[in-house]
Amino acid sequence: MIRVVTLDPFDDKLLAKFSRTLYTAFGVGSENSGSVELPAGQSDPLDAEKVLEQLKGVRAYKDDKVLVLTSRKLKDRQLPSGTAPTHGFARFGKDRAIISTHGHKDLEAGLKAVSRHALHQLGHLWELHHCLDPRCSMYPPWTPSFSAGEASFCTFCREKSEQKIRLAKS
Repeated sequence: MIRVVTLDPFDDKLLAKFSRTLYTAFGVGSENSGSVELPAGQSDPLDAEKVLEQLKGVRAYKDDKVLVLTSRKLKDRQLPSGTAPTHGFARFGKDRAIISTHGHKDLEAGLKAVSRHALHQLGHLWELHHCLDPRCSMYPPWTPSFSAGEASFCTFCREKSEQKIRLAKS
């Protein structure tokens, strides 16, 4: 199950549409699991890694993946190639990820791009690596064309995610 929790208010109908996109991509249940408080001491831009470490009050089962959704800006990351804007963060193979709608008017206007970032971060939770296919949501998100792509996986990444999900269920 993918549990979507929010740090900020979002329209329930848009959250349901967002959850359907996640269900279509992964074939596992996805639902809005309510909102949680931003951990104390956090300020804008948010340190994505610290938010995930300090987040309290998320109800989830052992094999659930938690996706935190916020409208706040996430702190830029330092990469070997320079500074990159951060639209999301996940610890590879773990159970929590965070994505931001910052830079979009609202979730409705940015649904396609935000969904693609969500698939990417959730893919990392299921141990998917970056993909060389620019049409795939596992393509590196710091590339200029990433946000314009569809929220979907290439055949290889889709099969890989299905294998990981089946293993998690057994």
